[in-house]
Amino acid sequence: MGFNRSIVNVIGCGFAGIECALFLAGHGIKVHIFDSDNNKNQDILTDYCECQRKRKLNEEILKNELKFLGSPLIKSQEIILNKGYNKDQICQLLLKIGKYMVKNNENISYFKANIHEINPNEITIIATGLNTDESMVNYLMNNLGSMRCFTNMPIYPVFQNINENLLYLGSEQDYLYLPLTFEDYNNFVDKINKLINQQGYYSKIEFIDNTLEDLAKKGKDCLKNYAMRPVLLDNLQWKPYAVIKFKKVDAGLMLEGVCSNLRLIDQLEIFHSLKEIKSAIMVRKAEIRKACFLNGKYVVNKFCQSLFNENLFFAGSILGISGYIDCIASGLYVGMSVNKFFKDQLMVSLPKDTCFGQFIEKIISSTSTKAHPFINDFDVINNLEGDDKELIEKFFNISIEKLAKFKEDYIYGKHV
Repeated sequence: MGFNRSIVNVIGCGFAGIECALFLAGHGIKVHIFDSDNNKNQDILTDYCECQRKRKLNEEILKNELKFLGSPLIKSQEIILNKGYNKDQICQLLLKIGKYMVKNNENISYFKANIHEINPNEITIIATGLNTDESMVNYLMNNLGSMRCFTNMPIYPVFQNINENLLYLGSEQDYLYLPLTFEDYNNFVDKINKLINQQGYYSKIEFIDNTLEDLAKKGKDCLKNYAMRPVLLDNLQWKPYAVIKFKKVDAGLMLEGVCSNLRLIDQLEIFHSLKEIKSAIMVRKAEIRKACFLNGKYVVNKFCQSLFNENLFFAGSILGISGYIDCIASGLYVGMSVNKFFKDQLMVSLPKDTCFGQFIEKIISSTSTKAHPFINDFDVINNLEGDDKELIEKFFNISIEKLAKFKEDYIYGKHV
C-alpha cells in the first residue's frame, strides 16, 4: 500500500505519543500530533501500587536501556531527578515537559482535536491510551477487525486534613497506616452494608469485583483479606485486626487498594464513620472507570504495525500496557519502526534477551484479555540474590552489548 510521504500522524499526546513524535522529529520527519486534551485516565497510569522487587529491578534496567538508545523522555526524566523532585511528582511533570517539547519542536505541528477516523494512505500512529474515544474504537473495529477488550481501572480516593499523628509508620517508605480493632472493622463493614441496603443499591448500581461495596456484601472478612490486610506497625503495642493503608501523594493521602462505584456523598459517609478521619476532606473520590484496549496478538506484527493496514501503527496503553515507563518504551520502539518504514527501509527487531526486547515480545504475543504491566513478566532477572544496584548494573552490562549491536544494525541498515 502506498502512502503520503510528507508527514506522520500521531494520535494521542500521552507518554507513548510524545515519545514517538519527538523521536521522529529528531530524525527529520514532519509530525502532526493530535491531542484530545482528555486526561481523565491519566492518573490510572501513574497510581499503580508499589511494584514488587523484580518489577522495580526490571524497570531500572529498562530505563537504562532506553537511555542508551536515546529516548527523549527518559533523558528529560534524568534532568527532573537531578533537580530533586520525588517519584510521585515525576509522571505529571514529565508529561508537562513532554508536551512543551512537542509544542516547541519545529518538526512537529500540535493540534488540539479529537480524531474519529484515519486516512489509510497516511502513516498514522494510534497512541490514544486506555480512554480511546469510542468512535475511534468503533472505527478500528469496523475497518481492521481488531479484537477489543475492556478492563475496570480503579481510581483510589485521596484525602486531606487527616491528622497524621493518629496514623502509624510501617516498613515501607511514603506509607502511613490506620490500624483497626475487630470492633472498628466490623462497624466499618456494617456501615457499608447498611447504606447499600437502605438506598437500594442492589438495583441501582453495577457491583464491580473487588470494590468496597462488592467485598463488604460478599462477607465480613473479604475487605480485610483484600485491601485491609493487617500488618505489624511501629510503636503499636497490639496487633491490628485490619489496617487501612495510605500512600503520600502530592494531593494528600491516597487510600490505597480501596475503590468504589458508590456516589461521593455515600463514600464520605462511609469513610467519615472512622473517627480518625472523621474531619478529612476527600479531594478525589474513589471510582471505577471502564477502559478499552486492543489485544496485540490479533492487531499488530513484531514492529507494532497493523496486520490489516501497513500504514497504521499502535503504541502505548491502547495495547494493554500500564505504567509510564512501559508507555515510553512502546513509543520509542514504534518511533524507531516508523522512522525506517517512512524512509522505505527495512525495520529492525530488538534483541529478545534484553528487557526492551522482552517487553515488546510480550505486547505482540500476549493473548491476554486483561490489561497488565508486562514488565512484571521479564525473565532477564531470575536470581534476585544480591544488592539491587549490583543486580541492575550486572544485567544492564549484559544487555548493553546486545543493544549496541542493534544500534549499529539500526543506523547502518543491517537487518535481523
